[in-house]
Amino acid sequence: VLNLAARLGLAGRDGAGLLEIPATPNGRGLREAGFAPGHGPGYASLGGPGLEQGRLVDALADGTLSTLLLWHADPLRTHPDRRAWEAALGAAQTVIAYESVMTDTVREHADVIFPAEAYAEKEGTLVHPDGRVQRLRVAIGRPKGPRGLPGTGVRPGWGVIAELSQGAGLDLRVLAGPMASKQLFDAVPFYAGLTLDVIGGQGVRWPVREAAAAALPEREWQLAPLDPPRPAAESSNGALRLGTFRSLWTSKEVDASPALAFMRPKPVVELSPADAERIGIRAGDQVELGTNGSRVRAAAALRAAVPVGSVFMAEGTRTDSANLLTEPLVELRRVAGAGSVVPSGQPVVQTPAGGDGLAEAGQSAPLESPPGTAMGSQTEDGGPP
Repeated sequence: VLNLAARLGLAGRDGAGLLEIPATPNGRGLREAGFAPGHGPGYASLGGPGLEQGRLVDALADGTLSTLLLWHADPLRTHPDRRAWEAALGAAQTVIAYESVMTDTVREHADVIFPAEAYAEKEGTLVHPDGRVQRLRVAIGRPKGPRGLPGTGVRPGWGVIAELSQGAGLDLRVLAGPMASKQLFDAVPFYAGLTLDVIGGQGVRWPVREAAAAALPEREWQLAPLDPPRPAAESSNGALRLGTFRSLWTSKEVDASPALAFMRPKPVVELSPADAERIGIRAGDQVELGTNGSRVRAAAALRAAVPVGSVFMAEGTRTDSANLLTEPLVELRRVAGAGSVVPSGQPVVQTPAGGDGLAEAGQSAPLESPPGTAMGSQTEDGGPP
């Protein structure tokens, strides 16, 4: 992306730049605050590199690290290589979780659980993808514990961090949310001069502030050499290059909401019509992806925009998630056609056709749409419902 920006000559052009869409809300703000491997607040370089995800997993598995704090994190569902994370979490001596929903990670591996705030219970700041710092205000009160005893119920995130830090020998001297925000503004150089009052209700886009811009010296980008991936060679066993995508509805909050039950995504695999014809797959068929001893099953969706030799699978689903597959090439085979019964005993439901180029199936497939009619099913006379 930086190569593209350099070739377009975006540097020095007022209003031009790169706008990142982070994988999670406030992803940019977390990195600016220092949550990035090898970097501190304001992208300051640290004395040593931080642990990348793979090294963190290895350190937990071999005992180099013994304690893990999961902050709204569900690695078994959202992080690559689920089996490696299962081994790492199982080997850890202590797993502490701050979580608002009972996930598989918390249920199976957490030793200590702090009930976390939901969105409407939070306070503090977040950063929009364009660099605008916005203020979060508490909209509803946090649930209290039994008989309202101190230290029970849902506590603010900053309070839990402060308490854990104090127990580990570091007193952050944070007694209220605004005190935590002030420490953040003081730590990040390009947040200099920000206060909660300055941010107000509209937010402040720090990149356009002169003091903030001076805190980030401009560096000329040298074009980096790239090695674009080659198309996977066609073969009779269906070896394809694997890519992943995530549905907007793939989240623990959707899982916990009865009103959104019909939107919970099911596993789906997208491939080109050419590859589907070569392997013998039709839209809605149950297919199996396999690599390195791991296999997952999903419904097939044909997309003209998918490059020949590639296959895309939804990740983060409750079952058969793509994070079980760890190799760049996978073998794809047809398991059953629509209307067949797979080993789970559940019928395979026809996947609805979607527009070419969509990032996912029309709705996530196979699912039932209200008021209870299975998508792709037929009426008694054999016509569409």
